[in-house]
Amino acid sequence: MLKYMVALAFGLVLMLPASADRNQTGSSNVTLVEYTSSMMPPADFRGQWWTSPDNCQYSRAGRPGETVWYLIVNTAHAKCQTRLIQRAYSDYQ
Repeated sequence: MLKYMVALAFGLVLMLPASADRNQTGSSNVTLVEYTSSMMPPADFRGQWWTSPDNCQYSRAGRPGETVWYLIVNTAHAKCQTRLIQRAYSDYQ
């Protein structure tokens, strides 16, 4: 019985759409938007981690084609933004 329940749960998980696959460049109603800010690294920066001018540390993330910098929590202080969006699809939330 337990084997059946595990197989059923695994099958249901496989049926769920992956949110990371949603609306990538294959969809015609989604565009790639670029943002600029003095807090973000230069557009040609390729590193995984970034320390902003206000001394907040971020880690690079995002779907293929995107660049979103998420705050590394254990280095945060009161003036740090939670994330910096450098390049993201227009459906980013």
